[in-house]
Amino acid sequence: MWRTSTLLFIFLLSLCSLSTSAQQSAKTLPATTDSDGGVKIIKAYPNPANSRIFFEIQQHNNGRVYDLIVYNFLGKKVDQLKNISGRTTVDLGAYYSGVYIFQLRDRDGNLVESGKFNVVK
Repeated sequence: MWRTSTLLFIFLLSLCSLSTSAQQSAKTLPATTDSDGGVKIIKAYPNPANSRIFFEIQQHNNGRVYDLIVYNFLGKKVDQLKNISGRTTVDLGAYYSGVYIFQLRDRDGNLVESGKFNVVK
């Protein structure tokens, strides 16, 4: 019985130390990574937005151009911006309040990154 409880204690202690080291390494990730650890290419702000939203392509994209497609929460395409790079402004005058999904696609149509933003009016 003593051996079983000792082994259980050692096992639980090792799990706690693994969890702590994982949390510490997660804190050292740069601010330009997403929750999966991948590098973010596009930044949307302010979020939530009411009159306009800015999409900023990060500097490490080597001058590539992308298409930005915006869908409403039901999956209907509401906007598409072609050949964007750098910083782009989207006027939200024709948008209703709600959650929108955006997709950043390369020139071949491959999905590069997606995200969401809220419109509050």
